[in-house]
Amino acid sequence: MIDRRIGLVRRRLKILSEFADSGQPEVRMDTNDGLHVQQIHSCAEPEPAYYMQQQQSLAKVLTPCRYQHGVSRNKLLDYSYSTGDLIVCNRGIDEFVRWESEVRILKVDLPDEAFRAIAEEAGAETVEISSSTQFEDKRVDALISAIQSEEQAGGLSGRLYMDSIAQAIASALVQVRGNLKRALPQYHCGLTPMQLSRVKQVVYGQIDSEISLQDMAAAAGLSTNYFNQMFRKSTGQAAHQFVLNARVEHAKDLLSSSRLRMIDIAISCGFQTSQHFARVFRLLCAVTPTEYRRTLGKSAASSEDAEQLHNSNKMSEKGLYAFNSKGRYESHIHR
Repeated sequence: MIDRRIGLVRRRLKILSEFADSGQPEVRMDTNDGLHVQQIHSCAEPEPAYYMQQQQSLAKVLTPCRYQHGVSRNKLLDYSYSTGDLIVCNRGIDEFVRWESEVRILKVDLPDEAFRAIAEEAGAETVEISSSTQFEDKRVDALISAIQSEEQAGGLSGRLYMDSIAQAIASALVQVRGNLKRALPQYHCGLTPMQLSRVKQVVYGQIDSEISLQDMAAAAGLSTNYFNQMFRKSTGQAAHQFVLNARVEHAKDLLSSSRLRMIDIAISCGFQTSQHFARVFRLLCAVTPTEYRRTLGKSAASSEDAEQLHNSNKMSEKGLYAFNSKGRYESHIHR
């Protein structure tokens, strides 16, 4: 079925090719509740940004780029991409991303309806797609190329054509990255993943500002009283504790990667004074910010000293070997 759809797409590409070079302006395509296509242009960023994908998404790299990515602000991994590389994005997972170079990406959000149709056909309740930072599939690549041609043509073929492409991509992803679920997860208490995601976006997005309980409750669409109870059930923490921990984790990152003054770090993390910052930091970490930074400096120096000692030992070993090979001091060495 997928191969038949790809054949139809390729025949359409012959029709669309004459429009691809016609000088039509690029458009952002959004077929209401269907396929959503967006070209993203981003410059290098000094700090990692928090993201949460609400829909199942694919990304095609349009220019070579480098970026750091991870589920924690302090534990990012380096990735490099070439033009044409594909990424299957995480969905419903907290992520931090920092672009290390200018980048252009074609982002394709797939409609939930496409995956629901596949799940129903297979007799399942839902389907989950595993993410991939380096995804290779000729079928999906051809389908995304069809989307690009349709975009350049100004959406000439209409909604039905894009719905067909979305369904074909969803089918291909389910085949190679899918996991069919026989029962939908039930949330008997606490916030739903989407509610929790929106609350975290408020916290991480306003980490340098005052954050009220009303702001967090509004993000979840709940009253402050009910939100407090549901948030504690979901995270094991009161809302204010979660915010303080987020501020301190951000402070740790700044302490380890910059030489900012303590007052500047305090303000960047939402504390009004350096004294307040120091009290909270000591309460949560058992050391002051100054002691924490000093410890980091000692660790870095110790690592450097260990490397120098290792190199020195290697040079000494090479020197002994040279004397032995020439027969000098042979009896002295064997003692």
